[in-house]
Amino acid sequence: MLTKQHNILKVLIADDDKDDRYFLDLAFKEAGLGHSVHFVSDGEELIEHLNNTHSSRNTGGIPDLILLDLNMPKKDGREALKEIKSDFRFHHLNVVIFSTTISDQDRAYTSMLGASGHIIKPFDFSELVRTIRVVCDSCAAAV
Repeated sequence: MLTKQHNILKVLIADDDKDDRYFLDLAFKEAGLGHSVHFVSDGEELIEHLNNTHSSRNTGGIPDLILLDLNMPKKDGREALKEIKSDFRFHHLNVVIFSTTISDQDRAYTSMLGASGHIIKPFDFSELVRTIRVVCDSCAAAV
């Protein structure tokens, strides 16, 4: 678990499933890490959020970690990841694929694009909390 000496992360979660967003929000609260968590519901909102944060010169709002669902409407996670990693302003961002299923093909493709990791969403709440802690601890150590 992070202590006050560790970095407080800015986490951006892109997920179209309202229930998944609800449980992720609860899991972050249960994990008690104190990270700032913001949600968007699709890839278009994700890119818009990043562009707005950057254009407002609020670089302090750029996320330290993006948890990215693959299967979303409008712009899916694959398209959003490709756009993020091809933009010089955002190519350094830590993007972890966080999806219900991840095929070998998606894993290879998103790795090639620059995804930092791949996690299949746990169905058990206590496992979700544990996963959040592990991912955030790993990211905070790198920040």
